[in-house]
Amino acid sequence: EKPGGEPPKGGFGGFGGFFAKAQQLAAQAVENARPVAEKVKERAAQLDTTKVREAVQHAGAQAQEALQRAQTAAEPQLAQARALADKQTHALAKVNAKTFLNANAQFGVPLENLAERGDDGTPLATPRIPPVLERMISRLDTAAGDGFVAEGRPIFSLPADQQGIKALAKAMDTNVKGFNFIDRDLHTVAALLRQFLVELPEPVLTFSLYDELIAASQCNTEAETASAFRAVLDKLPPAQKLCAARLITFISQVATQGKLDIGTLSLSFGPSLMRPKRKEGALRSLMEDLPAICAATESLIACAPTLFPPQPAAAPAAAAAPAVVAVPTAGADTSTPEGLEGLI
Repeated sequence: EKPGGEPPKGGFGGFGGFFAKAQQLAAQAVENARPVAEKVKERAAQLDTTKVREAVQHAGAQAQEALQRAQTAAEPQLAQARALADKQTHALAKVNAKTFLNANAQFGVPLENLAERGDDGTPLATPRIPPVLERMISRLDTAAGDGFVAEGRPIFSLPADQQGIKALAKAMDTNVKGFNFIDRDLHTVAALLRQFLVELPEPVLTFSLYDELIAASQCNTEAETASAFRAVLDKLPPAQKLCAARLITFISQVATQGKLDIGTLSLSFGPSLMRPKRKEGALRSLMEDLPAICAATESLIACAPTLFPPQPAAAPAAAAAPAVVAVPTAGADTSTPEGLEGLI
């Protein structure tokens, strides 16, 4: 500083004077605003907060009521959209790559696709047992009088020639109408039937009912087991119900009249009738579940006469229908709706 206490001009001294002046102006601004702030505070204290809350609540209630009216008005359209989406989802679920490329395909095709498709490829009003399945079983039924034995060996007892069976399956995919089962030996037809069932994308009794089928097989008495199986089978879609009745009845006849024991037949057909749906470790899971599958299949075969009682050849039209599906005796024509009249 210069003598006399005067700060130097410029430099830090000049900035200090500027800062002091700014502080003075800010303090003055605060003092000028204080009366205004006090008035605002006083007015705020005089406001009726109860009325404000009521107004807000009323506005909220009106908004909620408007939203509910809008939802109610839109519900029919939403329900229609959901129904359409469900229908499209169901249709897409039935799309099979093999039938998309070959409309005549028989192997590796969902049962409902085959059961709901007419001979000319057009959709049927009601499902039927797929003709390819009925023709194979009918051909094997011709061996019933011989105890289901052909060439000295029980059917389903010989290992299949996989290459030959796949070649025949391919020929059937090309022209099933022209395929002659009568000229085929019974062991070949038996192998074709097993191959047809093995290649199904979903087991005959569906993935969704697997746990219920296993539980039904674990009842204490035969009557309870049959009743539990009947309740589960009633949940099957129409196509699967028809096929299950025909197939299980046939296997039961082979077990009772043939030379193979029921345990062997359960091992042969069990995984094609029922199995859980697995995405990872499929082989390992199937091996783990195989004992339960075979035991349940054995119980199901044993209950077949109760679940699917044979019908007289000329049943009256007004006769009461059984709870699940009644299957005619071996050799009856069940491949068409007419042949199944009165059985469902």
